[in-house]
Amino acid sequence: MKRRATGRARAPRSSRPRTNEQISEATRRKLLAAGRRLFATRGYAQVSAEQIADKARLTRGALHYQFGDKRGLFEAVARELLGELTRRVYADTMAEVDEGTAELERGCEVLLAAYGEPELQAILLRDAPVVLGWAEWRRLQDESGLASLLGHALEHWVEAGWIGAERVEPLARLLLGALTQAGVAIGEADDRPAALARYRAEVRHLVRGLAPHTAKELR
Repeated sequence: MKRRATGRARAPRSSRPRTNEQISEATRRKLLAAGRRLFATRGYAQVSAEQIADKARLTRGALHYQFGDKRGLFEAVARELLGELTRRVYADTMAEVDEGTAELERGCEVLLAAYGEPELQAILLRDAPVVLGWAEWRRLQDESGLASLLGHALEHWVEAGWIGAERVEPLARLLLGALTQAGVAIGEADDRPAALARYRAEVRHLVRGLAPHTAKELR
């Protein structure tokens, strides 16, 4: 009598060996994950290359091969976080209708809320400007496209005749700078949820204050 099989059948393992490129990428991902966790919980200065390698269950040589040094890994982690943040803001902002100030308000609120998260606070707002320097930090922000997303929302104001096209870039940069500083203030507050609520309300007032009277009437 045949024994009845139970459970799901296991998929056959692939006999094809991983390529060097796949192994390298897997190593890179392990180091990024380990660095990201340690930088967020301990801070850049309190983490050594050896600790990161141990966390990833790899050698220090693997870290140096992939990123050069601890600073190189930190830059890659910051770049990864900025990319995720940009995609999050894009996904949430694009869901808003292009009417009045709704899209820009939503983008600012999503970005502000994200900056209030401990991981982003520790890596992007506290350590990145110090570890990378302001020039490099600004370059990474520019490459991430965060200011461009805010600018995209402002371009709808240009199409509506509310502002001139020459105002889009400076306004987008000013808003991003204000949101970044607000994120720092939220991180330093004793009551972060209350601080986030206050700054969210002020950001809403700020955006509506930038809009002409015709735009405000739509809200």
